[in-house]
Amino acid sequence: MTSTDTSAKSSFRNREDIHVLAAILAVTAWGIGPIFNKALSVSTSSIVFYRMLFGLPIMVLMAYMNGGSLNKHVIRKAALPGFMFAMSFITGFATVKMTSIANATMVGTLQPVLVLFVAPKLFGEKITLRKLAYSISAMAGVLVVVMAAASTSGAHLDGDLLAVLNVVIWTIYFVMSKKRRDEGIHSWSFIAAVFFCAAIIVLPYGAITSNDLGAMHASDWWYIIGMALGPGVIGHGMMTWAQGHIDVSLASMLGLISPVISTILAWFFFQQSLTLLQLLGGVIVMASLTALVRLQGKMSAETLVVHET
Repeated sequence: MTSTDTSAKSSFRNREDIHVLAAILAVTAWGIGPIFNKALSVSTSSIVFYRMLFGLPIMVLMAYMNGGSLNKHVIRKAALPGFMFAMSFITGFATVKMTSIANATMVGTLQPVLVLFVAPKLFGEKITLRKLAYSISAMAGVLVVVMAAASTSGAHLDGDLLAVLNVVIWTIYFVMSKKRRDEGIHSWSFIAAVFFCAAIIVLPYGAITSNDLGAMHASDWWYIIGMALGPGVIGHGMMTWAQGHIDVSLASMLGLISPVISTILAWFFFQQSLTLLQLLGGVIVMASLTALVRLQGKMSAETLVVHET
């Protein structure tokens, strides 16, 4: 490797916005996840079984490759977050199978609302009026994107209710994950331990409740691998790393990119409706989040100046 290559990599890693970019990459990968899920031909039980079976060793490998490890201390710290992750893992995959991708992701927009309520108290984050306004604008845009297709994209009440349960569980996990990262736990070690703890629940659940574990088609294996590497390694890995450096409220708001991506891809691959109104909603989301990220960068710079003077 040349000195120029080394310098370029060092410069990239030292960018002030690198952690925000990592979070954006993570939520983009999560936006692709529902497409893999919807394309799989087997039941939810089989999906979560194989997704965890492939995901766990990959996460452990990533931990050791990035200077981390899987030890008793980290596993103890990840036990409760791992339980919540397992519950969200099961309900999340079931939600996409039971209702439209649009509705499944629409309910997920409740997460930033819940996080905005707890972030100031738990993490001392400052929620300004401008930050709140941009957040509301982004959430409104997502609602436009997904509600415009709700009546024509295969939505079902049972799946919608399960999506509500999932967003509560996921929010609890998300906040717990942020707290653990703030304690200084190695990001890849933590997510590997989370998968380890979750596997104790998910693998037996999948094995016991599935009736089609042996019915996987050749294409299904590629979808599972894609889910493990995309939403898994890139999604969970990058977000867990970013959480140690950015506000939990910002990380949560960036997650609103996922529904937009999922809805567009659902239109492209599954012919689920996509209207001009949805496209307008997507523009609102992206514009609002761009403004929010810029505002966060300005606030971080001002904080840095205060600390240095």
